[in-house]
Amino acid sequence: MAKEVDRSDRATVGKVVAKSVTGTLNLVVVGSAAVGAAALHSLPVLAIGGVAYAALVAWDLASPAFWRKARAPEAEKLPEAGDLSDQHLRDVVGALERGRERLDEVIAETPDEVKGHLGGVMSSMTEMEAGAARLVKRAEELGRYLATTDAEPVRREIHSLAEKARGSRDPQTRASYESAKGMREEQLRALDDIAAARERVVASLARMTATIEGLPPKIVRMKALDAQAMDALSGSMSDELARINGDMLVFEETLQSLGESMTA
Repeated sequence: MAKEVDRSDRATVGKVVAKSVTGTLNLVVVGSAAVGAAALHSLPVLAIGGVAYAALVAWDLASPAFWRKARAPEAEKLPEAGDLSDQHLRDVVGALERGRERLDEVIAETPDEVKGHLGGVMSSMTEMEAGAARLVKRAEELGRYLATTDAEPVRREIHSLAEKARGSRDPQTRASYESAKGMREEQLRALDDIAAARERVVASLARMTATIEGLPPKIVRMKALDAQAMDALSGSMSDELARINGDMLVFEETLQSLGESMTA
């Protein structure tokens, strides 16, 4: 056990160090020093850059906030559209990616004054994107499972067992048929629940797609508003994203029980 904990600690330290030494700012500093040293044929410039780089890494490693950020799990990412078997899900992934690209373009053209009102919106947006990635994967999983099952034979079996139970004169035989019928009915309910859950996933993804596609024009509109109005609009966008994220978390808890029934 102690060895396992030790390995885990080393892996954590390694992850944090890797985040620091490959950080954008840190690499820019050491890269600029290298370019400057080459242009000026000056080793002291390179040395200064190396010292600055080492100082930035040391600063990162001494910062509790950097450790928390570096140790945080990687956000879920949308699967590649080509890896999905369902055309509708491929379309959803494409729409989400295009929506994010358009959003990034608008934000890049947005004045800093307006960007200052979008912190909460973008934080909730990142959370929603991670949730969308999880839901796409779950929809694909549910779809693949449903593609391998057919509820119609189960319905026919339920009807057949009911007929046999009614026609049986022996109480024990009739009870056995009724018990088998009850188990088939439970199987059918589970299949119906899985199909309904997948439909809810697809509907949730449609809501997320509409939300991300609706953000760019709202952000553009903020440019024409005063500070108070910008706060109100950004608050409205944050509230909508928060509702989506809250509904998503509740829904994902429901999906966990369906995952258990699929593997049972």
